[in-house]
Amino acid sequence: MAIHQPNLFPRLSTLAKLFAADCWIVLDDVQFARRDFQHRARLGSMSNPARHQWLSIPTHLPDGRSTLVRDAVVVDPDRSRRRVMHMLTQYYAKIPTGR
Repeated sequence: MAIHQPNLFPRLSTLAKLFAADCWIVLDDVQFARRDFQHRARLGSMSNPARHQWLSIPTHLPDGRSTLVRDAVVVDPDRSRRRVMHMLTQYYAKIPTGR
């Protein structure tokens, strides 16, 4: 059994934990943390490991800082989806796809 808070892009260690578990529990009854990875991810550069860029999804917290993860709402989901796809495409467009 494994339990984890949701993240925008889970880390490989989280995916490994999910793969190894017989039962997966999403911990969504905890406080939403603006400075955590629940609504954002740090994109790494393939050419320069020291360089990174943040990708964030705009969220509305109906109860302010005390909002639970499950109660957070994505602001304008269609626009957010397009923005994420555009940003990922731009950021990783020049990565070689084979040798």
